[in-house]
Order: sequence, then structure tokens, then C-alpha cells
Amino acid sequence: MGGPPTYSQACGDESGVLTLHCGNGDMGDLPERFLNCFVQALAAVGLPADRDFRAAMEAYMRWAVDNVMLYSAVDAIVPPGLPMPRWGWDGLQNAA
Repeated sequence: MGGPPTYSQACGDESGVLTLHCGNGDMGDLPERFLNCFVQALAAVGLPADRDFRAAMEAYMRWAVDNVMLYSAVDAIVPPGLPMPRWGWDGLQNAA
């Protein structure tokens, strides 16, 4: 959501993030359960119930889960050098 680039500068790019999660094979309904858990956690930790805030957070996690699942095949190869995506209230802003 437009935060500082600390992770990217210290730990890597989007390729590194995706590599952490790739190659797990079929995970059944885990992606949907993870998304549901994330959405429920928004309320459980007392984050604002604002409709726009919740919609933006859920849209981000939906995108992130779907993006990770693109590389879930056991033989998946994540391309090197993918830029860290940037999110805003209107969704994906750019990939740098």
C-alpha cells in the first residue's frame, strides 16, 4: 500500500517473494482458506471496519494469493528480476 521499499532493498524483489512460495503443487482449498483467515483477522485485530479499507485489503490479498498460485506447480520456475508490486486504494498501481 505504498510503504517504504525496505524489504526490496534489503531482501530482494518479487521474484524472491514468489520463490518462497512456489513449487508446492496442488494445495486444494488452502488458498481460499488463507484468504478467508486474512479477512477474518482484519476484524479480529481491530482494524478499521471502513468498507473501502476492507475492500482494498481483501482485493490486495486476493491478488497476492492468485499471483502465488500462478507458480504453485511442482516444476514452476519464477522469472528473475520481477519488480515488487505497489498497491493503492484503487488496486495494483504498478510493478515498481
